[in-house]
Amino acid sequence: MRVMRGHSLVGVSFFAGESGPEIFWSPECNPLVLSAEATPMAAGQADAFDIRQFEQLSVVLSCDGCEHILFSDGLRHLQLAVTLGTVLDGPVCLRYALSGLRGIEPKALTLRRFCHLCRFGRFPRSLYPPERRAPRWTMLLRAWDGVQAGASQREIAAVLFGETAVRRDWAAGFLRTRVQRLIRGAEKLIGGGYRQLLQ
Repeated sequence: MRVMRGHSLVGVSFFAGESGPEIFWSPECNPLVLSAEATPMAAGQADAFDIRQFEQLSVVLSCDGCEHILFSDGLRHLQLAVTLGTVLDGPVCLRYALSGLRGIEPKALTLRRFCHLCRFGRFPRSLYPPERRAPRWTMLLRAWDGVQAGASQREIAAVLFGETAVRRDWAAGFLRTRVQRLIRGAEKLIGGGYRQLLQ
């Protein structure tokens, strides 16, 4: 477990860790972030949550009077926002904030994932289905990286689709149009459209 201090900006906090940036979302921005309150408990009580059991999987960011706990195995993750109390001083009882109907399903999913993690010490694969849009997001980001590096649209196409495809199809304009769409899509994501992905 690592404990960090930082500041949040417009619903998201970044921290440049040793293995790369850590991203912490606010519950208002990401419906999968589950809010909870922590009340001290005696060690050994059946319902006690002890962050020390997750030394290898957790990062705690303390900012703006709140503790954000990020659990991750490098591939899957989940996040809790502790809005009252602290998980750093020993075992606690967690009370979760669930209300309304529109936003309850993602939070219930996070709660199911968290219960499995606490029970078995690992993330449940069945509750993390593959994201079908991930390959397109990857292409958007790769196209954006190419633009930022000063690559031409043809060079970006060669990286994304292969030099053979570019030699064969570039003159027809199909690949050029596809790269232009990817760049426009990336610009929308970078300009704030990423928030819609969280809904």
